[in-house]
Amino acid sequence: MKVAILGAGCYRTHAAAGITNFSRACEVAEKVKKPEIAMTHSTVVMGAELKYLAGINDIVIADPVFDGQFTVVDDFAYEDVIKAHKTDPETIMPAIRKKVKEVAKGVPKPSKGAIHFTHPETLGIKVTSNDQEAVRNADWIITWLPKGDMQKGIIEKFAGDIKNGAIITHACTIPTTKFYQIFKDLDLIEKKKVQVTSYHPGAVPEMKGQVYVSEGYASDAAIKKILDYGHTARGNAYKLPAELLGPVCDMCAALTAVTYAGLLTYRDSVMNVLGAPAGFTQMMARESLEQVNALMNKVGIANLEEHLDPGVFLGTADSMNFGAVGELLPTVFEILEKRKNKQ
Repeated sequence: MKVAILGAGCYRTHAAAGITNFSRACEVAEKVKKPEIAMTHSTVVMGAELKYLAGINDIVIADPVFDGQFTVVDDFAYEDVIKAHKTDPETIMPAIRKKVKEVAKGVPKPSKGAIHFTHPETLGIKVTSNDQEAVRNADWIITWLPKGDMQKGIIEKFAGDIKNGAIITHACTIPTTKFYQIFKDLDLIEKKKVQVTSYHPGAVPEMKGQVYVSEGYASDAAIKKILDYGHTARGNAYKLPAELLGPVCDMCAALTAVTYAGLLTYRDSVMNVLGAPAGFTQMMARESLEQVNALMNKVGIANLEEHLDPGVFLGTADSMNFGAVGELLPTVFEILEKRKNKQ
């Protein structure tokens, strides 16, 4: 079994977020008694998990940064990081974030530079700057590539080297639907029978041991294989429809969670308390979602309040403040009250 991981990541964005830590990396480091794993991040920690927890020895990470300024920060002892994460990660994380921000001033951004704390080779993981070399004969290709509109141009350069029947997964920055379309457009679905799904951590992988596997574009056998590796290597693996991978796992997950919670509580109140039939309940829900989306598309997300005063709901939605919705609306009202336009 050969795994090719395309993209090494850089810790500067994680440091800038100010909320991430190395909880999962430390957990794996202790479990396999290899302290160097404690400060691995991005795809490197996923590679380490596959090697030391799932027993896959042939792993290569490809990234142009390996020909650039790949910077390893060695100011922190792995054992100290592990110890801190057993009680309170924030006893050490502020110093780590501060150091990364200082180092970032002199290190170019990917793909010319990156900041790490452990070199993959220290873990027995091979590295290369050549994607074609990495994917050659790979049974499973994990991509961690730049934003979605750039990916086709990157993928088509190594498409000819992809093995027939290879499983190809993405780990960030693109919906599975668009990811699949790239391989379809390159005629790899029919010609090479590649299996497309996801191996998406749903958060920074050094912090949480989880992975999301999307179904719809790969065989049941391929999905099962990735799920099994996900359970073994990441600790938790979840299967979900390909169309929902992005909304559940990427930046918009917070909005999706709020929307989904709203749908569930709205449904319970309207159907269980008011006794409305499912068809009517769904029709009203669809109208709400479609029209708010249409407003955003028409005026732009930055201009919403100019066209719909948040205060309008304070005198209307309060009539629905019962049943399950009563658990949600009071908080919503507080938020809308703060944001309503002062006429």
